[in-house]
Amino acid sequence: MAHEEPEPVFDEDALEWSSEDDSLAQAVDEQALEDEAAAAWLAAEEEYVPLDGGVGYLAVGGTEAGSIVSALPAGSPPVVRDAAPAIVDRDAALTGDRPIYLVHRGTRHANFLPIVMGDLHYKKGRHLAIGTIAALPSAKPQKLASFFDQTSVAALRIADPQCYRLDDKVLRLPPSPIGKRAFEYAPYLASPENSDWVLQVVEAQRSVGANLLLTPGRALNPDEPQKSLDAVFQEADRVLALTEMGERVALNITIPSRWLAVGALRDRLLDEVLDQDQFDVLYVRVQWAQTKAFAPTDDADLLMGIRLLANLCQDEGRALLLPQTGLTGWFALAHGAVGYGIGVSGTEQCFAEHVFRRGRQGQQQAQRYFERQMLHTIDSASHDVVAQATGYIACDCTYCSSLFTTQPWSHALSALHHIFSMGALTARIQEDAGRGGRHGAVRRIVRTARRWSNELPLGPGDVPKHLSVWDQAL
Repeated sequence: MAHEEPEPVFDEDALEWSSEDDSLAQAVDEQALEDEAAAAWLAAEEEYVPLDGGVGYLAVGGTEAGSIVSALPAGSPPVVRDAAPAIVDRDAALTGDRPIYLVHRGTRHANFLPIVMGDLHYKKGRHLAIGTIAALPSAKPQKLASFFDQTSVAALRIADPQCYRLDDKVLRLPPSPIGKRAFEYAPYLASPENSDWVLQVVEAQRSVGANLLLTPGRALNPDEPQKSLDAVFQEADRVLALTEMGERVALNITIPSRWLAVGALRDRLLDEVLDQDQFDVLYVRVQWAQTKAFAPTDDADLLMGIRLLANLCQDEGRALLLPQTGLTGWFALAHGAVGYGIGVSGTEQCFAEHVFRRGRQGQQQAQRYFERQMLHTIDSASHDVVAQATGYIACDCTYCSSLFTTQPWSHALSALHHIFSMGALTARIQEDAGRGGRHGAVRRIVRTARRWSNELPLGPGDVPKHLSVWDQAL
């Protein structure tokens, strides 16, 4: 398996930034065909299970999978499964009693996400709280509102304004980070100088049904630290002044990794966070350099910064959400973060610094597979080798049975497997927290993954390099 992962013929993450580029039409058409095949399999059988407390039924099969109904539809088959846990509400979720698993509604395979979220809630919902994030610039408000309606099991519904797209002088973003459709879907991005701009950002979130409001979250400039901190907190205080009865606000911060990796900047940020005690929920997006798609960070300085931020929030009773961190966010649960975000694309797994990629003619999208036992994503050919190793435990999720018995490779089913598997890993932290809390649970999972992976015949491109750094950090 001595090979490097091929670059995609198109930038997969570009789909998250702009949907009007004609060069992406072929990729989108292929996805539509894939989605049709996956939908035919997922909708094979309709089934409902009762929720604890007799408050309704959760659909776990068929076209309505993931939704909740108050009574069984006429003609539904008899209920034969155990009850599903009751849905926790927003405020109960934000206590952090269970880790919060935030699933991004991206531009790919979004129709299937309510299904996998319902599946996760039924099987793992006693040990985690599920939430969802929808980017306001990514789709029409009506579509986002409909998505929130479909995600019945989500305790948190977050409509991310993504105002950091305005800060291409601070962050390393793709060219033209605000396309024509983004301006159409999120018109507030065109008017940041308006006196009512903060109100526009808040109303856009309310209009789609968000139940946790975010402050605008402009990027903090490490070259003008105090000036940018003051501006971000000023806007955040304006949001607080606009809140109505029953609403909750999260302090939304976007930072380049220097803010957490460099001691002086990190100390200033932590001091400011400590002073802003009017906010009991933090939503922190960190941009860092990434060498390979879907790979978590192994930067020891950055990991130390994430650890210190999480420790501070835990000590001060603040709920820290890391919305765009994937497996790195899972690791941060060991240090006091209460939740993290993940999605189908590389963009939703990591807010990476943009690097231009030149695709080669005829090249196809990589066939990726998340190996829960390795805490790592590899390509399908490498999976075939790893699956023959002594001690390998095959995934028993709903999606893998079809993924490995049908051709061609289904990116949709592979993505759903990834989302479900990470949710199961998140629940496992809570299940195993009796010895040493969440820190002890993460340490045991990481150490076991490292020891097992060290025995595998992996090529340089497949080695989970982060595990040794994580093991030492724990």
